[in-house]
Amino acid sequence: MTLRYLGPVCIGLGLASGFILLYLSQGVEQRSETVQPLRRWEVKKDTATKSTNSTVSARAHRLVPRRLPAFNGSSYYKVSNQTWVMGPPGVTVDMPGVYRGCVPRPKDEVSLSEVVTGGLVEKSPKMTVEVCLRRCIAESFTYAALSRGMECFCSDVRGQTALLNYTESANCNISCPGRSQQGCGGLEYMSLYRTSVPDTRCSDVRLNPVGSLPLIALASYPRSGSSWTRLLIERATGFLTGTVHPREKLFSFFDKRFPAVRMDYRRNQTVCVKSHFYTLSHIQSFERTILLVRNPYHSIVSEIFRIHTVETNGTVNDSLKFIRSKAWERYTLKEARRWRDTAIQWITKTQRIMVSHYEDRQRNTYEELAKIVKFLDVPVPQERLLCAVQECPSSTSRFLGSILPAEHLGGRLYLRQNPYPAKTRVLLDSYIKEVNATLQKHNLTTLPSDYSVEAF
Repeated sequence: MTLRYLGPVCIGLGLASGFILLYLSQGVEQRSETVQPLRRWEVKKDTATKSTNSTVSARAHRLVPRRLPAFNGSSYYKVSNQTWVMGPPGVTVDMPGVYRGCVPRPKDEVSLSEVVTGGLVEKSPKMTVEVCLRRCIAESFTYAALSRGMECFCSDVRGQTALLNYTESANCNISCPGRSQQGCGGLEYMSLYRTSVPDTRCSDVRLNPVGSLPLIALASYPRSGSSWTRLLIERATGFLTGTVHPREKLFSFFDKRFPAVRMDYRRNQTVCVKSHFYTLSHIQSFERTILLVRNPYHSIVSEIFRIHTVETNGTVNDSLKFIRSKAWERYTLKEARRWRDTAIQWITKTQRIMVSHYEDRQRNTYEELAKIVKFLDVPVPQERLLCAVQECPSSTSRFLGSILPAEHLGGRLYLRQNPYPAKTRVLLDSYIKEVNATLQKHNLTTLPSDYSVEAF
């Protein structure tokens, strides 16, 4: 069965599924004087034993926490997540395109024609984002770019294009004349949107015949980037991914984005299988494992927001209320143990394993995806791999500024202070060191040396 990729679904995973993504971009940190790093893992320069395994990162193995103020229950703020285009009242995320970011406008006409392949298609004193998107879709272009208020450009991308060199969203500061709450680029910048036109380089994704693929786990503690990684893998390999969690088919996001969600993963038809389980019998049922690891100070608090906003149809305020309650400490202690057990069990009990850290995938998406695809033993052309990364960019590529366009739905919540009780912090610190030591013992990629929490 061959499936056609029906648009840029990789963007806005958090909003599309109702999640609140809790990651502070560099631009926000630099521009907000009130936001301070909450804890940082500093490296003591001990001499680590060199491993002969090429997958081991050259990172220091001692992680030292630095304390900062505790959460007071009310210090948070919200900014737009610059993901989905907003239309008139009642319009949902099913719009003809998604916002990618603010990019430099080529300096001269020659460069402009080389980078923006479709050129200027419309200049109007009534320009809006929707007008530009629909024009580019009608001409079968994968990208739309607005600049200087009234200009609409269309383009496709190939290779390492300068069109995707994202910069501060604050540079795209000119309102659209046809709808003042929208942004239409800047004098020397363009507001870039991905249209709903499929990119044929990586749009075909298929389900393999029964029994044709090895059973490979994509294991993680929740909120470690498994959905984003699955999309990257599907676009890169052309094969669907599965899941061991039958409840996912109840959520429209998973049902729409991952067609294999309703299929029995034990039929060996998918390239890998998402799992948050870590019992011995479950682990040993897989031939290989890709373990996704994320800083627990990020993932645990992100998970409680997901539970309240998705599982129980609650609100952000419900999560904040829970964080202020006595139950929060019990929850964090339990989840800290779960984070530790997930990592330790998969590392020590699986037959063959590779580890991919969330922070590394954010910073070096192409390199990390290439490692994953190689581990899956699926030959992938470089252009297809590049297409997958361009279709599903990391949040560090997309969220580059605190002054964000007003035309985007949703919000990203940042807690200004550490919400974790002292008892939990002590436990998490010990678990982080234990997991790092276990990774090193098994010649696996150790935790990022700057294992820090910028915001929650």
